Amino acid sequence: MKITVVSRLFPTPQNSVSGIFVLQQMKALSDRGHEIQVISPRPYVPETLSRFVNEPASSSIPRTCEYGDVTVHYPRYCSLPRAETLPLTVYSFRNALKNHKQLFDSPDIINAHVALPSGFGSIPIARELGVPLVTTVHGADLQQYIHNRLMKNQIKNVFEASDKIILNSSKLQQICTNEFGGKYNTTIVSNGIDLDEIPNTQPVEHPTESLTIISVGRLVETKGHIYVIEAIAQVEFDVRYLIVGDGPQRERLEQQANKLGIHDNVSFVGHVNHDEVYSYLKSADMFVLPSYNEAFGIAYLEAMACGLPTVACEGEGPADFISHGETGFLAPPKDSGAIVELIRELYQDSKLWRYVSDRGQRTAINTFSWKRNAERVEEILVNISKAHTQE
Repeated sequence: MKITVVSRLFPTPQNSVSGIFVLQQMKALSDRGHEIQVISPRPYVPETLSRFVNEPASSSIPRTCEYGDVTVHYPRYCSLPRAETLPLTVYSFRNALKNHKQLFDSPDIINAHVALPSGFGSIPIARELGVPLVTTVHGADLQQYIHNRLMKNQIKNVFEASDKIILNSSKLQQICTNEFGGKYNTTIVSNGIDLDEIPNTQPVEHPTESLTIISVGRLVETKGHIYVIEAIAQVEFDVRYLIVGDGPQRERLEQQANKLGIHDNVSFVGHVNHDEVYSYLKSADMFVLPSYNEAFGIAYLEAMACGLPTVACEGEGPADFISHGETGFLAPPKDSGAIVELIRELYQDSKLWRYVSDRGQRTAINTFSWKRNAERVEEILVNISKAHTQE
C-alpha cells in the first residue's frame, strides 16, 4: 500500500525530536511492507530572521531526506510566527501542497497528521487525486485551536472531509464528542514508544545519592513543573530534581527554585536528543510531570518502560494507561500538596515502589510498542482504502 503522509510535525536534520512520534509510526508501517512517503512543509525563514523567530533558516533544511525506507520532502510555505495567525497560515500551507502536487506519487491514501494545517491543506489534493483522507489528531487541534471560532470551523471542515479521524486518547475523544456531538467517524489509537533503544542505554551518572525525580517535557506553564518544585521544597529528605527540556518557563522556574531555597537541588538539563532521554530516565527514581493539558503523554510511557513510578494528572491523556496505585499515580491538577504526599509515600514504602514500577513497566512494554500502533493504523488505512475502491 502506498501511503502519503502530510505532516508539519516531523524531524529535520536540525531538530531530531520535533514530531519524532510521526517518524516512528511511519518506520513501523514501513517495516510492515508499506511504501511510505512523507510531505512535511516547512515555514520559509530567511537566515537573517531565524534567530528572532526561533526557527532554523530554510536554507539549512534539505528539500528531501531519507530516514531508512521513508522518504521525506520539505517544501516551503509562507508562515507568520504567532499562533493566532494559523487561520491564515493554513491557506498558505494548502497552496504549498498544491504547488508541489508532483510530490504526491499516486498514493492509495493520504494520512494527515493534525487537522490544522495538515488536514486542511490536504483536502483539495485528496479530492483531486480521488483518494481517501485520514486525519490523525495529536492534541493541539482539540485542546487549543478549538477555542478559536475560525479555527473550530476549519477543524470542522477537515473532519467532514476525512474518511476517518484517528485520536490518540479518550480525552480527545470526549472533547470531540462535546464539541461536535459525536457525528464524525472517529477512533482511538494510542501512540507507541521506541522499545529498541531501552536495553542498551546506560544511565547518566549521579553526582549524589539523593532521591532523584525527573520530568521530561517542554518548559511551558501547562506542564506543571512549578508544582514539582514547590513539592520538593516541602519534603523533609534530600531530593534532586532533573528537568529535561527547554522552553519559555525556564527563567520563572529558576526564580521559584531560588525563592524556595532549593536551587542546588534542581538541575536544568535543557534540550537533549531523543536517544539521550532514556539515559536520563534510567538515572532517576521517579517521574513526575503534573501536566494539566496532556492529550496523550509519550514521556510518561517512556518513563514507565524504564521502570520508574510515574505521576501524571487526573483527567488527562495518561489516565488511559495509568491506573492510580497500580501502574502509576494520578494527582489533582495544580496541587503541589498531593505531589508531596506521593513523593513521601513512595520514599517510605519500597514495596509499593517496586509493585507500581513493575506493573507500569510491563504495561508500557507489552501494550504500547510502535509495532502494535502500526498494526492498528494499518488495519484502519487498509479498510478505508478498500471501501473507497469499492464505491
